Amino acid sequence: MTDTNENMSEYGPALKLIRRRRRYFFGVILVYIPAIWFIHGISPANKTMFSTIGIWVILLLITCLGSAITRCPRCGNYFHVHGMSMLYLRRCLHCQLHINADKVPYRSTIIKNGE
Repeated sequence: MTDTNENMSEYGPALKLIRRRRRYFFGVILVYIPAIWFIHGISPANKTMFSTIGIWVILLLITCLGSAITRCPRCGNYFHVHGMSMLYLRRCLHCQLHINADKVPYRSTIIKNGE
């Protein structure tokens, strides 16, 4: 499947970029409820709430697009996009490179005889 002798540290900067963009994306998702709650406490008017939701959706689209167009350092394809599907998995959808491959020693996904 993959060459176990490849140097994973070469992929470090690109994988760091992928992890950072994922953090931005999931951070924007997690900020939604507290932001709406805070804005509602300040000004519960519909116009303010719709403006807040609109800004949040724009930020979500920007971070989603930013993480979607990040390429895998091993195969050069989009890390999270395969065809029309965008999946936030921890492995490249094409070559199965793990998102933390530069941090931990490479370990084969196939374990033979309990080794």
